[in-house]
Amino acid sequence: MAQQIARGLVAAGVREVVLAPGSRSAPLVYALAPLAEAGLIRTHVRIDERDAGFLALGLARGRRVRDVRRGERENLRDGEGHEEAPVAVVTTSGSAVANLHPAVLEASYGHLPLLAITADRPSRLRGTGANQTLDDQSQVLSDVRAAFDITVEGGSEVGCGSEVGRGTAVDRVVHDRVRGIDELLAEAIARSRGELSGPGRVRGRPGPVQLNVQFDVPLVPTEDELDEWLAGIEEMSVDDRSDSTEDRSDREPAREAIALPLDGGTVIVGGDAGGRTAEPLIDVAREQRIPVLAEPSSPLTSAETAITCHERVLAERPELRAAIRTVIVHGKPTLTRPVAALLTDETLEVLRLPEDLDRIELVVDASGAVGEPDAADEPDKADESDAAVERDWLEAWAAAGEELAPNSPTSPAAEIVRHLAASEITLFAASSNSIRYLSEAPTLVADVHASRGLAGIDGLVSTAVGVSLALEDTVVLVIGDIALLHDIGGLLTPTAEEAGDVVIVVLNDDGGAIFSGLEHSQQHVAGYLERYFTVPHGRDFSALATAYGWEHSLVANHAEFVSAFDAELDGAHGPAAGRRRIIEVALHPVAEPGGR
Repeated sequence: MAQQIARGLVAAGVREVVLAPGSRSAPLVYALAPLAEAGLIRTHVRIDERDAGFLALGLARGRRVRDVRRGERENLRDGEGHEEAPVAVVTTSGSAVANLHPAVLEASYGHLPLLAITADRPSRLRGTGANQTLDDQSQVLSDVRAAFDITVEGGSEVGCGSEVGRGTAVDRVVHDRVRGIDELLAEAIARSRGELSGPGRVRGRPGPVQLNVQFDVPLVPTEDELDEWLAGIEEMSVDDRSDSTEDRSDREPAREAIALPLDGGTVIVGGDAGGRTAEPLIDVAREQRIPVLAEPSSPLTSAETAITCHERVLAERPELRAAIRTVIVHGKPTLTRPVAALLTDETLEVLRLPEDLDRIELVVDASGAVGEPDAADEPDKADESDAAVERDWLEAWAAAGEELAPNSPTSPAAEIVRHLAASEITLFAASSNSIRYLSEAPTLVADVHASRGLAGIDGLVSTAVGVSLALEDTVVLVIGDIALLHDIGGLLTPTAEEAGDVVIVVLNDDGGAIFSGLEHSQQHVAGYLERYFTVPHGRDFSALATAYGWEHSLVANHAEFVSAFDAELDGAHGPAAGRRRIIEVALHPVAEPGGR
C-alpha cells in the first residue's frame, strides 16, 4: 500500500516530501526514499513534526513563487506541466500528528496545498489503550479540505471538509464507502488543489488534506519486495508522469467572468495571496485610476496607483474614507484595524475576488469609472464638478498618503526595515511589528512574503527555510525576538539535509514590543503589561546561533546593520552558498546570557 501511495504521489506531480522520523510511518520511508534517490521527488527530514509541517508550508509557497518567476506556470501548472501539486508531509502516529496542526491551520487559511500523510495503527487497536493509538486519528486535524482514513486492507472511510470561507470551522460528513487507493489519492490531490467535486468541477480554495494510513506489521519490506520496488522505479520516467488518467481538458473549468463595479468611490484592497500574482487587477487599477490599498505581502504593492500609508489615510482623512462606495478585495488583508473596519462596513459594496486571477476574466463596468472622460463628450457645468471629483479621486488619495507618510523612520527598528524594503531581495516578514514596519516604508523593492493566513508567530523560521529551498535562492527573514524564540527548532537542520540559504535579521527589543503600542499599555492596566504581555527574557542569540550551527553578528545601530547586511549578501546565492547567518539588532540593552 505504501508503494502504491508513493507511485500515486509521483503521478500526481508531487515533488517535495517532508518526513519526520517514526516507526509506524516506516513503510512510507521505504517507498519514498528510493524515489528520491532516483530523482523523481525531493525528500527533506526534520526531527520535530511541527517544524516539518511548517517546512512543507514554506515549500508550497516557494514552489508557487518559483513557477511564477520562471514564467512556466500556465493555468496554475507547475514547471513540469502539471497542475499545482501539494507538498506532502509524513508523520508517525499519536501526538506526532497533533504537532502538524499549527501548519495545517496556516495552510488552510492561507490557501496553500498541503498533504498530511499520517501513519496509524490498525483500527482494531483503537479504544484498547494500545501504544501511540488515538481513537480516531483522522479527526485530529481540523480545517482540512478532506480527511481520508485508509484501512489496512486499502479501503477508506472519508470525511470531507467543506471549503473554509470566512474563518468558520470545517463541517465533516463521513461517507461509508470503500474505494481503491488510486481513486482516493486522486480525490485527495484534487481537494488540496481546491478542485471540489460537483457539476462543472466548481473550484474552491487550495488547502490541506489528511491521508490517515493504517499500517500493520511487518513495517519493513522483505529484500525481494524492496528489490522489486527498485526495479519498478527504474522503469518510471519523469516524462511519463501525469496528474491524472482522465482527459485533462475535462478538468479545466471555464473561465468565470467577474464584473468589477467601478465608480468614483472605488478602492482596491490587497492582502497576502499566498505567492500568487495580480497582474490583471493591477492593469485595471492603472487604466481606471483606482487607488490601491495594498499590504506589504500583497502582489498589488507593485501597482502604479498604490497608496503610501493607506491605513493612516483611512484613519485620519475622514472625507476620503466617507467617499468610498465600492471595495474590491484581492487576497487576505488582515494587517490593520482601519482596513478591517472598511471591509466589515455594511454600507459599502465589497467584492471579494478569487486569489487565482488566472482562472477568471475581469470585466470592467466603467459606467462610473474614474478614468479620463471621453473627449467627444461635453458635460454641462452641473456635471463638471462631479467629473472633477472623479478625476481627482486618485490624486486625493496619493496626496494624502504622501502627506501622512513619516518623513523619517518612527524607530530604529523601522529604519532597519526600510533598508530591507529598499533592497532587491526575497524578504519573508514575521507577524507583529516586523511586517508593520514594512507598511511604513516609503519604497518597497523587496519581494515580500508572509504567513498571513492566521498571522501567527508559529514556525516562521521553518517556513522561510522552506521558501528558500523551493526557490533555491537567498531568503531574508526579518523577525522579532519572541517569534524567533518561538521557532528555535526551525534553526536545526539535520546533518544530511539541505539547510537552504537564509539570513535572519532579528529585531531584539527583549520582548513583545507590539503590546506596548496596543490598548494594553493604558495607565490603569499598565502594571500587567510587562509580565503578562511583553514578557522580557533578557537573552541575546549568540550562544543559540552557535548551538544550532548558524553564524552570528550583533549590531547596535543602523550603520552597523547596513554594513553587516550588505556584506553578507555580497557573494554567491542559492544552495551552493548554504548561508546560515543571524544578524541580531540590539534595540535595547540585553542582559548577559544566564541573566533574568
